[in-house]
Amino acid sequence: LILQNLVGIHMAHHLNRTLLVDPEVSKYYDIDQLSLTTYADSPYLAAVPIEKSGHAACGDPKQISPHAINHGLNIPQRFDDYGSQTKDLELASVDNSDIWYWLGRPPEEVYGKYFRGLIPRQVYLDKVHAFLKENELLHDRNPYNAVHLRSFEGKCGHNDLDLCCPKLTHTQEILIERGGSIMDPLFVANDGQCAQDVLRSYDNATDPVIMGYDQPCDGTECAVLDFELCVRSEVFVGNLKSSGDMNIREWRMARYGIVGWKSVLSRQAEAFEVEKRSEFMTRYIVGHWRFRPDCDTIGPQKRGKPCV
Repeated sequence: LILQNLVGIHMAHHLNRTLLVDPEVSKYYDIDQLSLTTYADSPYLAAVPIEKSGHAACGDPKQISPHAINHGLNIPQRFDDYGSQTKDLELASVDNSDIWYWLGRPPEEVYGKYFRGLIPRQVYLDKVHAFLKENELLHDRNPYNAVHLRSFEGKCGHNDLDLCCPKLTHTQEILIERGGSIMDPLFVANDGQCAQDVLRSYDNATDPVIMGYDQPCDGTECAVLDFELCVRSEVFVGNLKSSGDMNIREWRMARYGIVGWKSVLSRQAEAFEVEKRSEFMTRYIVGHWRFRPDCDTIGPQKRGKPCV
């Protein structure tokens, strides 16, 4: 949902509209802050929670506005054409598949502003602060690293499983490779799906390991808290299969200026090449496994180049 709202706020701004943010995001993130940070000079709000708009969250977008994105146009033309189709409608809606595949990705400048502005609501920041304090990780002199384990039902897309479910020793190798210290505590965000021998390598570690946020929380809230704790780490080990890990990388870059090579999503040579020329690398990721060397334009009937 983070990516959908990134594309959505960019399209809405282009069309002089306001993005209505789904409750699954607005419940946990400060949308007022997001709106002010992403498009500070806009004469209107760039985004508001849908529950504050007087509209109900929609199930089938076609019930709201039965109009289609014209895939035969380039991306700016798709925006303008859809704007023309819906100009007399108070509320317009776009299908999720269009958001993912046919409406591109905003410029890097928008990426930076969006991820700087998308911060958890204060109640969740307070929980993160309390957890860090309890584990003595609050100060600069107490850095920690983080890894996200997720097996994706035993598959990792087109990637090797080494970054989806790495054992502790492999994670430590990567941390050393990226300038981290294995003597620092390691925060392990995980959904419990990885093989038991992988999980045991962390559970039985003699080095300091913290197995995820361990206070009461619901499903999505737990993920928000885990991700926020990963954002603040020194070196983060994730994987390209996880959209959440892509977001973590960009949050770290946008909020704290943490250089890209300290957020590991891929060890492929092409990933390093993208990082050399781009701050917000995930703008150039296609299909969770490969990169586009240049995707600033997109032609008719094409969706493989994800940038505007």
